[in-house]
Amino acid sequence: MKYNFIAFSVLLVIACNSKPNVEDISKLNGFWEIEKAETPYGDKSYKMNQMVDYFEIEDTTGFRKKMQPSLLGNYQSSLNRDYFTVKDTADSLVIIYKNAYDTWYEKILSISDDEFVVKNQQDFIYTYKKHDSKLITTDEK
Repeated sequence: MKYNFIAFSVLLVIACNSKPNVEDISKLNGFWEIEKAETPYGDKSYKMNQMVDYFEIEDTTGFRKKMQPSLLGNYQSSLNRDYFTVKDTADSLVIIYKNAYDTWYEKILSISDDEFVVKNQQDFIYTYKKHDSKLITTDEK
């Protein structure tokens, strides 16, 4: 019994401290909306979002852009994109965003088919859920 408890404890610590697999990065492709934000100043849950994030990634490079609903019932976007690379470090996967004005990063805490969690440099933790994109177009004409 004692050994079972020790084995379970070790597995629990490993599971809680394990980083996402770099192979799971492709799960980011698609439309996501923030479900919850945890900040040093308090937490906030989002029941409905007027903006969603669209991610497109191949291998370890990609972009993210904001999508906004239109009066026509679909979603439109600006042509602005945040380009990023994903770096696989010893203890984490990190999304590194870079544009002409700034460089910033988010540490990926977890990724699944319908949820992912990131932590930014200000220690804000964002939980995203998969967005139903049946009516979404990228409007890039």
